[in-house]
Amino acid sequence: MITEARQDFPTQVQRYYRTQGATRQAIGMGCATIGGSADTERLRQFQQTLDFAFENGIRYFDTSAQYGGSEFRLGEFIKRIPREEIFVATKAHILSAFSPSEAAIFLRQAIHNSLERLNVSHIDLFQVHDVGSLDNVFAQGGGLEALKQAQSEGLIGYIGLGVRSHALLEQAALSGDFDTILTYMDYTPINTSAADLIREAAKRGVGVINGSPLSFGLLTGTDPRLRPLQDSHHAYLLDNATRFYELCQANQWSVVAAAMQFPLRNPDISLTLTGPGSPQELATTLTAIDAPLPDSAWTIIEQFLFQNG
Repeated sequence: MITEARQDFPTQVQRYYRTQGATRQAIGMGCATIGGSADTERLRQFQQTLDFAFENGIRYFDTSAQYGGSEFRLGEFIKRIPREEIFVATKAHILSAFSPSEAAIFLRQAIHNSLERLNVSHIDLFQVHDVGSLDNVFAQGGGLEALKQAQSEGLIGYIGLGVRSHALLEQAALSGDFDTILTYMDYTPINTSAADLIREAAKRGVGVINGSPLSFGLLTGTDPRLRPLQDSHHAYLLDNATRFYELCQANQWSVVAAAMQFPLRNPDISLTLTGPGSPQELATTLTAIDAPLPDSAWTIIEQFLFQNG
């Protein structure tokens, strides 16, 4: 419970790892996909996905107020299961135009809104989400003070930051005020640009959450060249994904297995998130995590990263 003496996040979150036989897997469910627009049948499928995740050992669920109806849908699921058995993480975006006091007011209300939508009395991890600056967070009377107040009241447990910018994640990790950072798409077999950030954060006892291990669909096992080109950065990733796809094909490895298992091998990553939209998608991911790969695969993948990552 939040009111008990807190352990550091990397230690505490291990209680919520998936257990598979004698193996414990640092895997959780990201709930962005289940927040998308949906008809009645699709909504039913989203709830089935959450139920399937729980039935198959997933105990960590990450959402955001930015993910459409995700908090509401996760909240419906939480009604059906013992709250104390899962870890609930959510996020809120703060406008850069907000003054420090406005940011604080906004976050206080955002926390209460999320508590209501999620049907919970406390949130295990509350994260600042997709901001371009932390100025109104760290400023006197700003967002961080509101988060710490909520923490002292038992409304939230840990404080985190989830953004694309490595500079902001580093700022949070070095500050001593953030318990976690969340990076996404930047620690995969085709892009390890977050490796140094992850290492330094872990050295300081900051939890590292790794999102988008399948690189927004580039590592799902289909030929990446069949996907439309989006921008210059995507072109770089598409090129690497194509090489990695060919490498896996040549060695008869599952692309999804290699991609999902890659971050799980890094002890500095506290948790990796997968974001299924159906039980079938999650079943494929869990099968890939459990699939055996030869030890030689990782030596070859390390060489690939040295040349292309």
